[in-house]
Amino acid sequence: MQPSATDVYLFTGDGLTEGSYGESYVDRIAESLYRGSAGLAGQAVNAGRAAETVQSLDARLDYLLREYQPQWVILAVGASDVWVPWLSSHSVGWWLWRQYRRARANLRPTTDLDQFSATYRALIDRSQEAGARVLVCTSSPLGERIDTPPNRLLARANGAIKQVAADRGVPVADVWQAFVEKYAVLPKPSKRVPGEWLFTWVDRGRLRSTTPDRLSQRRRLHLTFDGLHLNSRGADLWASTILRALALAQPGATAPR
Repeated sequence: MQPSATDVYLFTGDGLTEGSYGESYVDRIAESLYRGSAGLAGQAVNAGRAAETVQSLDARLDYLLREYQPQWVILAVGASDVWVPWLSSHSVGWWLWRQYRRARANLRPTTDLDQFSATYRALIDRSQEAGARVLVCTSSPLGERIDTPPNRLLARANGAIKQVAADRGVPVADVWQAFVEKYAVLPKPSKRVPGEWLFTWVDRGRLRSTTPDRLSQRRRLHLTFDGLHLNSRGADLWASTILRALALAQPGATAPR
């Protein structure tokens, strides 16, 4: 099937997809789809939500499918299932925030890998049953140093995502690998990652008077401004990785370089 200007690309995921805190990769993809770049055309719908987990997305996916009737569903969820438990086990502030989000929005992380895979598989199956094609995305690292406990856990979750995608025969945008390759050549990767909730809220205030790129420059970060949330280079890399995977999955499209 040739890409059509009326195709709807439904983007689901966490705060990196929502893009309200830092640069938005979905905005970049939306612009490419609007221009018809690389033979891809259509409308991007951003259904990202901060701290989205596989379980919380599972609870609202049917509504999203009915509301937007997408031709493509892009799944970029899973990082919060690793990151939120890690943060809340090391910070009282984040533990309280986790309880609040759990009660208010049913944002419950899934830490059991078998259950995580089963829920992810259900997301793919229900999207396909609704008539949509599916692209799954691995998650970008939690900080620029790859050899850390949370990134080791995230690597396992990303491995589960790729295994489920292979089982279901759906394409993968391997964002994790794209980031790892960029970080591998850094002489001194920054150790910075979001820590106490207070510093995260301070950053929100700073972003009213500066940009993610300026923050990342001050902190000697490369693809993020705090180790997790995207600056312009990180958003560009997310977008190009997804666009390339979409183009490879569609006859007539040309994968961007």
